[in-house]
Amino acid sequence: TDTDTDTDTDTDTDTDTDTRTDTDTRTDTDSDTAGAADSWVFLLLGQSNMSGTSNESIASQDGNTDSRIKVLAYDNCSNLNREYNQWYTASPPLHGCFEGLGPGDYFGRTMAEAFPDKNILLVPCAISGISIDCYEKGNNDNPCDPYEIPPDDPDTGGYQWILERARLAQESGVIRGILFHQGETDTGNSQWVGKVKTLVENLRADLEIGDVPFIAGELLYNENGGCCGTYHNPLVNDLPGEISNTFVVSAEGLEGQDAAHFTHASRRIQGTRYGEIMIQALSGK
Repeated sequence: TDTDTDTDTDTDTDTDTDTRTDTDTRTDTDSDTAGAADSWVFLLLGQSNMSGTSNESIASQDGNTDSRIKVLAYDNCSNLNREYNQWYTASPPLHGCFEGLGPGDYFGRTMAEAFPDKNILLVPCAISGISIDCYEKGNNDNPCDPYEIPPDDPDTGGYQWILERARLAQESGVIRGILFHQGETDTGNSQWVGKVKTLVENLRADLEIGDVPFIAGELLYNENGGCCGTYHNPLVNDLPGEISNTFVVSAEGLEGQDAAHFTHASRRIQGTRYGEIMIQALSGK
């Protein structure tokens, strides 16, 4: 199993400063992401730990001013001056209007630092609370219920929603990988691995993206206060044996703000780990 066991500790300190901004940072994709080969797209899938559900304020250190890191707006957010499906300079929250820091934030930074000649385009598609069934292809019978798909909860299902956003992103760049963190709702479900495999195979085929890297994250360890890691992480670590070009991000040393969710400090480390593994995967190491 390809598992990152980096146990670095975060020495940064959080502040209570919330850096959500109402400054319009929309970017013109025709100019800013011109040249698909120079713009790499990454899909962010999963539930609350990917979306950034948090009771912590976003710290000043988490703001981003690198215009090469962009996010495809997840919803219509007047507080962020974001319009759904438009590109903006990426800064937390990447998902819901009032969510927190997610692994995608520091993943984007890590990738931008490693590839200074590339634009890093993030497509957030995680929904807090969902089961893996939300992403089932062809299931249009409210598979995400009671959780809503932004911006107006279409009845086409989570899979079609991902496809629509991913295809829009493909007009501006090339999909180079998929990030995934999900399982708290499906803890210990013996069918989960097979459903994740089907999701990845369907996305790779329907988006015609070949064998792009798929990186899944472990859940918060029980010994660190987690509810689900002991029961579900064995399934997460089964994924590389079932899905080609798949890797696992370790949750070793990461702390929780509650039984299900990582702290912002841990999400900085987690996002960096996602980036380091993606760099290795794209480099063929």
